[in-house]
Amino acid sequence: MSALNLKIAQHFLQEEPAGAARLLSLQTPDVAAELLKTLPNEVALNVLKVMQPRSAAEILITQTDVDIARWLGKMKLADIAAILRHLQDEELARFLNLISVRRQTLCKMLISYPDYTVGAWVETDVLILEETMTVEESLLRLKKRDYIGFALVYVVNQHRHVVGQLSLTHLLRKAPQQKIADLMDTHVVSLSGYTELHSALKSPVWAQQDQVAVANRSGDFIGVLPHYRVRSALGRMDETQDKPSESLDLLDAYTSSFVSMLDTLVPVKVKGK
Repeated sequence: MSALNLKIAQHFLQEEPAGAARLLSLQTPDVAAELLKTLPNEVALNVLKVMQPRSAAEILITQTDVDIARWLGKMKLADIAAILRHLQDEELARFLNLISVRRQTLCKMLISYPDYTVGAWVETDVLILEETMTVEESLLRLKKRDYIGFALVYVVNQHRHVVGQLSLTHLLRKAPQQKIADLMDTHVVSLSGYTELHSALKSPVWAQQDQVAVANRSGDFIGVLPHYRVRSALGRMDETQDKPSESLDLLDAYTSSFVSMLDTLVPVKVKGK
């Protein structure tokens, strides 16, 4: 295939990841994986993230440990967990061994929740503060490593129960020695990890904010559920949905080149052999 057709197909993958993911799901896992390898890591990940988890799992198990580790290392834990649900025990152990012990533990927690509940889709890599901390201590924790950014930061007590929340911008403006307990809003809405996604979508909390704290049955904080994640999870659960591309003209323009690219990866069967 010409370099021009390759560029067109790759542009389609970049601009229409959802449409590309559906087309890739119709190919054999080997062919789909070879195509993804021709793309920049970020573009390939965007396609994998919107692909049905079962299809993504089928593609990834054909790859080397090095390639699997490279892709998993860039994915959010909720996306990894969605894929891990579709692996047999042997492959599950293989994938888990390719990520850090900390991420293994969190993935196992997410998998323990049914995929139709919010506990399976929470963001776990978030900044958490203790009520006994000062502003200075909080900012030091924030600087230690990268967290998924949310407007609200949750505060927990010694039992990891959520006791308050405050905005990150509010925190940054306060004096270093001020206590978090004196600054936080103690009126916090949280959901159980076993709340079903459809019920969560109807929660009145979304009228006030675009995130909510999630706790386990013991009341321990397990993560943050952003509003977009609820809609995304519901969409991915619907295996039979056939949502049209948001840009049908673009899809039509690129599909032929995309399929042409796939053809170059599929061995041609000679008639009679």
